[in-house]
Amino acid sequence: MFDTLQDFKQGLRGLVSELDPEVLDGQTASRLTSEFAELERLAAAGKALCAGRVASCGAWRSSGEKSPARWMARQTGTSVGRALSVLETAQSLRELPEVDQALRSGQVSEPQATEIAPAASASPRSQSELLEAAKSDSLQELKQRCARVRAAAAADETERYARIHSQRRLRYWTDAEGAFRLDGSMTPDAGATVLSALEPYLEDLSRQARQQDRHDSREALLADALVAVAEHTRGCEDSAEQVGPAPAVRVLVDQAVLEQAKVLEGQTCEIDGAGPVPASVATGIMADSNLAAILMDGKDVTGISHLGRTINARLRTALQIRDPRCVVPGCYISHKLQIDHIRPVKLGGPTELANLARLCTWHHRQKTHHGYRLSGGPGRWIWEPPAGKSPLPQSEPTRSASGSPPQKPPSRAREPVQPLALPGL
Repeated sequence: MFDTLQDFKQGLRGLVSELDPEVLDGQTASRLTSEFAELERLAAAGKALCAGRVASCGAWRSSGEKSPARWMARQTGTSVGRALSVLETAQSLRELPEVDQALRSGQVSEPQATEIAPAASASPRSQSELLEAAKSDSLQELKQRCARVRAAAAADETERYARIHSQRRLRYWTDAEGAFRLDGSMTPDAGATVLSALEPYLEDLSRQARQQDRHDSREALLADALVAVAEHTRGCEDSAEQVGPAPAVRVLVDQAVLEQAKVLEGQTCEIDGAGPVPASVATGIMADSNLAAILMDGKDVTGISHLGRTINARLRTALQIRDPRCVVPGCYISHKLQIDHIRPVKLGGPTELANLARLCTWHHRQKTHHGYRLSGGPGRWIWEPPAGKSPLPQSEPTRSASGSPPQKPPSRAREPVQPLALPGL
């Protein structure tokens, strides 16, 4: 096997070293590109299969690396995350004969296989459909299709969503060249919020680039937009509410999903450009969004509803004065508060002062996704856990001898404030 591979590699090396693309006509160059692409897919398949064996038999340990992924990343000159995806794909091929055969024959590329394998593992009967789609879909379209398959195959969509949230992360480091690098993972709705916040800055930066006859890539301008958002936020130190334009979020959802409050196989419930979400998240998108619900019936759009939940300036000002901090008794968070419909809009709750309250991100998430209830009113708010669950410990404000509450909360143990998430209604 080694002799055959070495002879082939030597012949290919000689072919490439003598290749002069300038003497090729367009048709010949196109055909050669296709042939080299197939060779590349076959080589990637062999690499993945052999690397999977190295990982399973433990041969990587002799290299002194900490993990099979780190060993492979060093061998192939790729990132650890990319290497891990390939190894996971190789491991899953044992249970996915159609995907295994497609990879071995060069019908799908390594990136395509790493997208298809997890989806096919979650829904084995989808192998043929996904492999067929890989022939015509772009990689991005295939990723979205695979994400839908995995979401539909999840036994509990809320549990899947909670797992993604629990594994959220944002890593940063400086690479060998000195560049600041970011890598993140979060729920689709949180990702949509981030992208929506960047979009207005991206449009402005793109317009400036055109005026200056610059040809910066979209990725470069997105990086500039992220810096612009950070600079804008830093300039609003005394006004935490004013952090840029309101995000615009589009939810693609089947009418049946709204009626049954869950997503069944074959139904659509996703944030446009971000991916599938549970029905509870789609119906609980933040009240402050410029929200449009795109009603679907399969692949057909049956209607567009701008849900009209935006809080107007008068209501927002009244809420800021009435609720200077999270209204949950014992919570002292006073920044990045979110506006909640005490009685949800989908249950007929009106967008008026008596039905609105400001909550911190953590308590808003508890109310939206975990069954907690808010009742009462200013000065007599009541926070109740779902049936059968003990309430989270809350400490009441300590009063001074004069009977007035302190200006700052006493030191106490408290649930950590969660990262920004799209709130419910």
